[in-house]
Amino acid sequence: MNASIYRSEYYVEKRTGTFADNLVAFGLAYVLDGIADSRARVTIADHGSHFAVICDPPLREDWVKNCQFFTGAFLLVTVDRKTQQKLIKGTRLAFNDVAAMVGVVEDYEQAKANNETYWMWRKSVGGQQPQLHPPVEPHPDWELFRAINPTALQAANSAAAEWFQGRVAFPALLETVLIYASTLPNDQEGAEKHWAAVCKLHGLHHTKQLSASQVINPTQGKGTANGKAIFAKPGNLSNFWLTEYLKWVGLRWAGFTRLIRDSKDRKIYVLAPNRLDWHDHRGIREEFRRLMVGSGGAIQLDVLAALRYTRAVLDYAAVTQSERLLTQIFGSHQGVNRLVYGLDSAYYKNLGQSAAVMNIARIGLPAWVQPRVRQDIQLYQNIIDEHIRIVRNLDEKRGEEYELLRLYRDFLSTNELTALLAFTDAYSGFVIQRDKLAPQFTVHHLEVIMSSIAPPLSKITQSRGFRNLAYAIRMATVEAHRRNLKRNQGRYDVSYEVRYGLGQELLRKSAYPNEFITALSEFIHDYNAENARMRERLERQGHSQPRGARSDVSIKDIDELLALMDEYRDPQMVASLLVAYGYASTFQRDETYTPDNDSGEDEESSSSDDDDVPENE
Repeated sequence: MNASIYRSEYYVEKRTGTFADNLVAFGLAYVLDGIADSRARVTIADHGSHFAVICDPPLREDWVKNCQFFTGAFLLVTVDRKTQQKLIKGTRLAFNDVAAMVGVVEDYEQAKANNETYWMWRKSVGGQQPQLHPPVEPHPDWELFRAINPTALQAANSAAAEWFQGRVAFPALLETVLIYASTLPNDQEGAEKHWAAVCKLHGLHHTKQLSASQVINPTQGKGTANGKAIFAKPGNLSNFWLTEYLKWVGLRWAGFTRLIRDSKDRKIYVLAPNRLDWHDHRGIREEFRRLMVGSGGAIQLDVLAALRYTRAVLDYAAVTQSERLLTQIFGSHQGVNRLVYGLDSAYYKNLGQSAAVMNIARIGLPAWVQPRVRQDIQLYQNIIDEHIRIVRNLDEKRGEEYELLRLYRDFLSTNELTALLAFTDAYSGFVIQRDKLAPQFTVHHLEVIMSSIAPPLSKITQSRGFRNLAYAIRMATVEAHRRNLKRNQGRYDVSYEVRYGLGQELLRKSAYPNEFITALSEFIHDYNAENARMRERLERQGHSQPRGARSDVSIKDIDELLALMDEYRDPQMVASLLVAYGYASTFQRDETYTPDNDSGEDEESSSSDDDDVPENE
């Protein structure tokens, strides 16, 4: 055997430009980690035209020769509807011959029953669920089982069975993988010849190619994909069996799938690695799976997956205190993107007996998550939780809320200030439209995000005049609405008119500086006049220090804002920032944020999240 296959770096070509390439890379990393068996660190690195899977120290021949059989994909057992007998569809294997092999066979019907039992129990106990132990836990791969059965069942089982038969010559099977991945371009021909010789020597059934299931090959469905107009049967396309097996392994260990709420459409997500240590990946993956409970709309799932994966990275870093991981994500403008660029996804539209891929995309991770020191981890965990509350409060079936989710997803994927302000502009009008105040951004958290994506803007947001004007907008809109909802509850001596359309009016006028200044001036006039009338009335009633009174906007505040507009020469951006801060919340007195006699807000609005619910079978 050529000694060059025992090396430190292996390769995976990017042949499709979809998550199929990512799956092969993760599948290869799983195999190499199994060979190393904790004797080497395995890392996946994106090198542009290909992925590199790096072993440190390099793999050794004796590790391969002495390696015990393992598999990263499972054989999924189902029940024949006619005979009611368990079988492994798509293979020559008898169920009884492999039933006792832990980690090799998974029972679909048992997993389905466990999942139904768990969700029935969860629904019955309601809010007590966190304090109780369920009668049975759902299988961690249940959603993957549902994605495979029935449309991809034969393809998945065939690939797992091909690897499984190689257990009688396992070192030679591993050598086939190394031959394929040790050169660039990948040596598929050499791997095929080597595996054919192994099969002949051991009397194994030799399979060259397997059907390319769309579950793991989103651009390879039924039909033809030829560059020339030649005749071909409209059947499934096929690929080298080994790469298909590695894709199924990759889907299990780096993929995530959910049904879209209230439909049978499906989304599959696969990590797009930048430079990801396999050991760290396994730990982050477990935390991510714990966080991604329940379902959502198509766009909502995209956003939740990106936010919760980032949360999982922070949780894992906080628990493990891994200096290597902390060094990688700390002190960088990329933040968590130094590990993973995002999530490559495919949308599968249910067509009854089959599914069609409707969309292929990449959802970016929030690059503004840029912890500098350990204490920043808690800060960013809180920020992400705040964003998750806001996103989960939106109903994708409603036109306005659908658009809000789309705008927020654009912000995640672009990490641009204009995208963030487009969302906050639209969200400002949504916050006070309901009988219950919607979850809000907090001022401090907005400052953290904006300092990450546009540091020069701190001069605007730290300006006292800007903050006092944002305070006035808040007190005339969100805070006034909140007090009305609570009917004051005896906490305030005064209530004010709610200016419901103020944010939208200022934003509409912001395209024309003169009209914006006019609109803002009219608001300030009405705001200060209302304050004066209220003070006069309260003085007649003998209230010298009324609870909940507002402070006026001063001439100096207006001058400071006008100076900022002159300096930045972008009135729309300044207006968007002003509205974003005006409709955000603040938890406690901040003397740099409001005048001395500001009453302010002293509590966060509650989230209207619903409990997670199971998806329809």
